[in-house]
Order: sequence, then structure tokens, then C-alpha cells
Amino acid sequence: MSNPPDTDDILWGIHPILELLRLQPKKVREVVIQQGKGGAKLQEIIALAQEQGVKIRFLPGQRFPSSPDKTHQGVLAKTAPVSTCSLHELLKKAKEEEQPLIVALDSIQDPHNLGAIIRSAAAAGATGIILPKDRSAPLNATAAKAAAGAMAHLKLCLVTNLVTSLQAIKEKGFWVYGAAGEAKNTVYGTSFAGPVCLVIGGEDKGMRPLVREQCDELVSIPMAGSLNSLNASVAAGVILFEVVRQRQGRR
Repeated sequence: MSNPPDTDDILWGIHPILELLRLQPKKVREVVIQQGKGGAKLQEIIALAQEQGVKIRFLPGQRFPSSPDKTHQGVLAKTAPVSTCSLHELLKKAKEEEQPLIVALDSIQDPHNLGAIIRSAAAAGATGIILPKDRSAPLNATAAKAAAGAMAHLKLCLVTNLVTSLQAIKEKGFWVYGAAGEAKNTVYGTSFAGPVCLVIGGEDKGMRPLVREQCDELVSIPMAGSLNSLNASVAAGVILFEVVRQRQGRR
């Protein structure tokens, strides 16, 4: 079996495959396992696949393909492409929630960062993620593995124009917060009440000017050391869980 490219229909690693089999088993077309690999989690994958009627194939180590990051854990799944939704569908879902939380990503280029942000957003209870179609890392196998199964827990929305999408979100009552290192207001001095949309900018230049203009408020993370910025996925996690902390404190 030749090494497959990093495409949307290959999922690597134990946790992402387990989550997909648990939540969206119809998306899994085949599970491929390296011979000689074992453990409770792999056995759970086999049991779930058998229960759902998913084809299982075993390959010797020399024929098992390498994942893009070389950490396949001895298992891959061939899947249907990642499901995405329209902005209308995302906002409809958000309307059903008491305190909706949406994360909009502007020019995130690294699929590892994309996956890590999706994972943090899912853990924080976000309704969904908004991504520009042409200014984003792809929702590929690398992002899916970094997300560790989180893609199955929230809505992923691809939009043509992030600026007009943010305008539409604001019309639905969301307050849009943009992460900006130079902002005077810190996340710890900001109230994240009501429907929240958090915008995270790209790794190099942050938010684009037109996207920044759509933000109702810019917030920063105070730094105590000599560095003045955080990795985009780390910054997203810090802000998201400040939102969680505040919301849990108001219950």
C-alpha cells in the first residue's frame, strides 16, 4: 500500500478515529490497522467498526503507510470528506443555544493550529467554527488528527467572505471580539456575556484590516514575560476558556 497523500478522506490516529466511529460511524468507509499493534483503544476501534459494519483491514508494518506527521499510532480510517455547513445553518443552530459561542478564523495557515483551535473550541462548548474558503489551512488529515476527534463535535462553516459573514453574525445579536496583542482591554477585564463571536487572526499578521473593523471590541492576553505574543492556537485556547470561566461563574 503506497503512502496516501494528506487528503480529506484519510484520518490518522486512535482518538480521531474513535470519536468518528462513536459519533458519525456512517462517515467511516474502512479502518486499516497495522499488524502487531494492540491495546484497549485499538480493540475498541475494532469492536465499534464491527458493530457498525465498517470494513477492517490489517497490513504488515512494511506496507502500512506513514502519516504526514509520522505518528499514525498504527491505525488509519478512510472516510467521507469532512462535513461543512452554511452560515445560515450555523446561525440556526446557535439560536437554539442559551449562550452561543462561535469562533471565526482569519487566515490561519497551519493545519496543526487549525486542528488545535477546533479542539479547544469544542472543549469550550462552541457552536461552530467559521473559516474562509480561500484564506485558511485545509480541513485535511493533519488538521483532523490535531483536533483529536473534535471535528465531529461542532459545526464547521466555510464562507466566501469573512467580513460579510461577521456582519451577518452581528445582525443576529452577537458581539464580535477580536484577539489583538496591542488591545488595551484584556480578556480578564472583558465581560463575555451573551452571544459571543471570537475572531482569531493568522499566525503572521493577525487579523486583516477589514476583518478587524468588524470587531465590536479588541481584547489582548496580558504577558508577564519577555515575549509579547502567543501561538494562535494557544491564544485561542486562553480566551475561549476565559469565556467558559465567566459563564460558569454566572450560573
